[in-house]
Amino acid sequence: MGRITSGKGLANSLGSRPAGAAPQATHNIVARLHQRALASPHHLAFRHLRDGAADSVEWSYAELWQAASAVAARLAGEGLEGKRVMLVLEPGLGYVAALFGILLCNATAVPAFPPLNARAVRRMAAIHADCRPDAVLAGEEIQQARRRIDAELGALGQSPRWLFLEDDPPQDGAQRSAPPCGASQIRMPAPALLQYTSGSTGAPKGVVLSHDNIISNCEVLGAFLDPDATRVGLSWLPPYHDMGLLGALLLAVHSGFPLITMSHTHFVQNPLRWLQAITEHKVSMTAAPNFALDLCVDSIPDEALQQLDLSSLRRLFCGAEPVSATTLQRFAERFAPRGLSRSALLPCYGLAEATLFVAGKTGQAPPTVLKVDKAALDHGFVHVDAQGGPSRSLVSCGRAAAGHELLVVDPLTRRVQPEGMVGEIWVHGRSVAFGYLDKRPATAETFHAHLEGDPSRRRYLRTGDLGFLWSNELFVTGRIKDVLVLAGRNLYPQDIEHSAQQSHQAIRRNGVVAFAVPGDSSERLVIVAELSRRAAALDRGSLNSVRQAITESVVRDHGIAPARIQLVPPGSIPMTTSGKVQRQACKQAFMARQFTTLEG
Repeated sequence: MGRITSGKGLANSLGSRPAGAAPQATHNIVARLHQRALASPHHLAFRHLRDGAADSVEWSYAELWQAASAVAARLAGEGLEGKRVMLVLEPGLGYVAALFGILLCNATAVPAFPPLNARAVRRMAAIHADCRPDAVLAGEEIQQARRRIDAELGALGQSPRWLFLEDDPPQDGAQRSAPPCGASQIRMPAPALLQYTSGSTGAPKGVVLSHDNIISNCEVLGAFLDPDATRVGLSWLPPYHDMGLLGALLLAVHSGFPLITMSHTHFVQNPLRWLQAITEHKVSMTAAPNFALDLCVDSIPDEALQQLDLSSLRRLFCGAEPVSATTLQRFAERFAPRGLSRSALLPCYGLAEATLFVAGKTGQAPPTVLKVDKAALDHGFVHVDAQGGPSRSLVSCGRAAAGHELLVVDPLTRRVQPEGMVGEIWVHGRSVAFGYLDKRPATAETFHAHLEGDPSRRRYLRTGDLGFLWSNELFVTGRIKDVLVLAGRNLYPQDIEHSAQQSHQAIRRNGVVAFAVPGDSSERLVIVAELSRRAAALDRGSLNSVRQAITESVVRDHGIAPARIQLVPPGSIPMTTSGKVQRQACKQAFMARQFTTLEG
C-alpha cells in the first residue's frame, strides 16, 4: 500500500511523469481524479511526511484511485450511497482516500477535527447535532479512545454510528474494480461537502458546497499558479479547514501537481520543518496564515538558516484577513538571504461561503501596501497618508477571481460605495455556495442579498467583512461584528491589539484580543492579553507594569484608554481552527468571568 521512502526529494518521481495533454476539464473532482489515474497512472499525486521530515509514504494517481475505490466500496456495502458521512481521520494519505471515497460513493463529506481532546469533542458534537450524519468515518486512533468519546458525546445527546478505517486502506484484488457508481458515468447529484465555518464570530455553520462550486474554486485558483509544469505543492494546513482542503488537497488533484503534506501538529511543534520541506522537495507553492509566518520568524534560530534554500518558492498564499503588512515584511526580510523572493508572497482573500478563494494578488510584483490616514479610516474613508501623522498600513488582496464580481457596499443602504470608501464586501459568482444547512433565515440574509434599486435582483453573498477598493484592488480592514464603536469612531480591534502587542515583551505574540462591552452610558474597551510562559510567573508589581505599558501604548496610538486589561496565562484566548482569534467567544468568556486572571 503505497511506497515508503526516506525523503529523497521529488526528482525520481517527477521523472516518471508521462508526456501528453492534461485530462479534459470535468464537472466534478472525482471524475478529474479518475481521468488522471487513467492518463497518468504513475504520476506522483501525494507524499505525506509522517514525522514532518524524512519518514514518508507516497501514492501515484492510480494508487489513490484504487484506495478511494476501496473506501467507496466499503461505504456502499454499509448502505451509505447518497448519504452524509462525517470524516474525522487524522491528516495523511488515508484521509485523502476517505475523502475521495465518500465523494465517489455519491455521498456528502463533512470534514471535522478528530475528537482527540475536549475542545474537539465539543466541536464534533456541535457539528454532529447540526448535520445529523448517517455515519462517522474515523481512524484507529479514535477506536482506542472510543469509549471515552462515546461517553462525552452521549452526555451531549449524541450517538454516532462509527465506521473505522485502517491507516492505509486495503487494496486487495476485489477492491481494485470500479466502485458501485461506475467511474465512466460519474454523476454527483448530492452536495459534495458540508464545510463548517471556523466560527470566528459565532457558532460554526455548515456551508453547502456543490461539486461545481469545487471545480469553480479550483479553476480560479489555477489561474494564480506558476506556469511551470514541474510545480510542487506543500501543505501543513489541516485538511478539515477550507484552506487546507479546498486550497491544497482538491486543487492539487484538479491541477495535476504533486502535493507534499505534513501534519499541522508537526509544523506547530517545529516550524523549521515546513521550510526544510520546501528546501528538500524544491516546493514552488504553499500557503500559510499570518500566525504561521510570525511563528517562523520568532522561533527559527539563526544557526538553522544556513540549511534553507527557498529559491524554488514562487507562490506563498497568505489568506488571513486582514493580512498583516508587518508580518509580511518581517518574514520577507528574515528569509530573503535564503532565496525567498518578496514577489512570491501572494496575499489573498476568501471564505468558506465562497468555497474559498475570492481575490488575490496578480503579477510578479511584491505585495502592494497602502499607508492610509488612521483618523480618516476610523470614519470610513481612505486618505493616503502624506503628512506623517497616525497611519495604518494595509495590504492589497489583489483583484477578484476570474468570472466573479466583487463589490464594496454600504451595509445599511445596500448601495455600492465609491472607490476609497469602506463598506461590506459582497461577492457574486459560480464559487458562491448554496447556503447554510437547514438555516433558511441565515441563508437568505447572507447569500440572497440584493443591491438597492437593482432591477435585476441579482443575488450576492454578504461576507460580513469590511474593506475598500483602491485602483481596482481589494483592501480588507476587518469584520463588521468586530468593529468597536468608541467615542463616535469606528476602531478596528486588530489595530488596538497590535498596539498592545508591541507595548511589552512579556506579552505572547498573537495573544491579544480587544473588544467592547456595555458600560453605564457607552461601550467600554476591554483588552485580554496572554503572557508568555516565563512571564506568567511575574509578581504583582511587574504585572501592573505590563498593564500600564498596554494603556500607554493604546492611548498614544488610538486616543482611548482601556477600561479593563485582563492578563491571562498562555493558551487562554479561544482560536479558530485556522489560527484566528475568536473575538466574540472571548467577549462571552470575559462576560461570564471564565478567564483565569494572573494576579502575581
